[in-house]
Amino acid sequence: MGLVQHEGGPCGVLATIQTFVLKYIIFFSNELSRVPQNRGLGVSSKSHSVPSYNISSLTEDVKVRALVRSMGEILFLCGSNKRAVIATLSIPGNDIQRFEGISEDEVVANSLKALSIESSLDLLKVLRVEIHTSEATALQRLEAIIPLFQSRMGALLFLISALLSRGLDLVQSDRDDPSLPLVTAPFGHASQEIVNLLLCGQAVANVFDGRMDLG
Repeated sequence: MGLVQHEGGPCGVLATIQTFVLKYIIFFSNELSRVPQNRGLGVSSKSHSVPSYNISSLTEDVKVRALVRSMGEILFLCGSNKRAVIATLSIPGNDIQRFEGISEDEVVANSLKALSIESSLDLLKVLRVEIHTSEATALQRLEAIIPLFQSRMGALLFLISALLSRGLDLVQSDRDDPSLPLVTAPFGHASQEIVNLLLCGQAVANVFDGRMDLG
């Protein structure tokens, strides 16, 4: 149920998604087991907000569903609950299909092997953006392409999705100093603004609510 980080850098993105995944697994695992994915993000029912302690018995489908719903909730949070932007790649494995004897993860991995991204221009050539205003359709799309987000490009694509869901102009207006990088060199660590964007939907630098009593 834990997201795996193989290299330094994407910890800010992965740790934030992990908090939402744990929320769904701990508090909504029963709902994930019985509610179809096309029901949207509805987790407001108090009857479902009961901790579940059978974590060890969770199926892979439930774990993936928790991940998908976590990603969907974060993107709609960034989009002020009005829209979610999903960034994908134009590669053969993008329309992920099952082949006999080959898993979806292997299809994506093989497709990414031939993908060379050395600059932002290289990324723009293969980057594709989808805008969803329906939670149900966004979740269905995320579920369909989840192996892409579980690949080596996953953290970057999700960060781009969150930034575009918020809107680049709003992201810049959220920040204290828009001239500073959101991702720091040399290892690509996420700034506090990225963490806050994924947690609360705004790319603010501070962790209080905007009001501080200085006495």
